[in-house]
Amino acid sequence: MYRVSQLFRALVARVTKRELGLLGDYLTPPQAELFQQMPRCDQRHGLEVFHNLWRKQHHDHDLLVAALLHDVGKRGGRLRLWHRVLIVLIRVLRPQLLDRLAADERRSWRYPFFVHQHHPDLGAELARAAGCSPIAVELIRCHQEPPASNPPGTHQDRLLAALQEADGVS
Repeated sequence: MYRVSQLFRALVARVTKRELGLLGDYLTPPQAELFQQMPRCDQRHGLEVFHNLWRKQHHDHDLLVAALLHDVGKRGGRLRLWHRVLIVLIRVLRPQLLDRLAADERRSWRYPFFVHQHHPDLGAELARAAGCSPIAVELIRCHQEPPASNPPGTHQDRLLAALQEADGVS
């Protein structure tokens, strides 16, 4: 049921002018431009992660920037809604197939699977080039890694755990 509601939210995703105005408080103009290049559903998701963190009293600037931009690596990868649905199904039925489908050939029909599988690294590089802090870049790079089994030790570990938790419920 969660995935059905997620699909519906992607179909009707909206971002208000007021929310776009909020970007200037957290993102530099090049970073805001990256945000606005993302598909509307990824913008909405980034804002939901941001708001989830804010409601839980996570106000660290690097964390909030990472929340807004953590999926920016998906932009420009021709990753359509039907790809996303197929990826969810493959993860359930044959997870190892995703790695085999993920070809790093921009003209290949398999390229969107590559983008999905590698969007944390792709996004981290885009964020770095747009002037994000090293901490925000690393949070973006690591946001899909399995959560640590030990309690978070460093400040950055705690930020990553918060980002992963907020991402998981959005």
